[in-house]
Amino acid sequence: MDNTRVLEIPGARGKVEVVGVLGLLYKVRIDGTVVKRRKGAWQIPMRNGSVAKLSANGVIPGFQTLYLDGKPILKMGAHVPTRAKITMFAPVLLLLWPLVGSIPVVVLSITTILAFFMFLMNIVFVKNPTIPTGLRVAMPAVNTVVIILALLVLFGTRW
Repeated sequence: MDNTRVLEIPGARGKVEVVGVLGLLYKVRIDGTVVKRRKGAWQIPMRNGSVAKLSANGVIPGFQTLYLDGKPILKMGAHVPTRAKITMFAPVLLLLWPLVGSIPVVVLSITTILAFFMFLMNIVFVKNPTIPTGLRVAMPAVNTVVIILALLVLFGTRW
């Protein structure tokens, strides 16, 4: 499982690569040196003396698209099937189930924290190409159902 992608930038001075494409966070390196992001973009020096701008766009961590001077160059998470992208949002159900009964605020805050961390873990899980596709689709939903059942057993509800 290669977590680094080399960007094919014609005319770039050095080897430009993105490290961490299968996770939540990533870095841009030029010839092994990490480049800092300035004013929303990474400055890529070109052989002719100019500078190209590498920028990122996207809301979901780990699923951004990198643009070189406005043209898409790398779409992270493009290998993830749409079904897996949908089921990775299953922890949102943790935010809805307390509405069924009169649940204390403490339980609501616990479910919010659980939903947030489960969502982040699901992103890393569905982006892992070594896991079979069926498992990447089913596991986020199964984990959410198990957590909901565990919370029901622990805290109960009034129907």
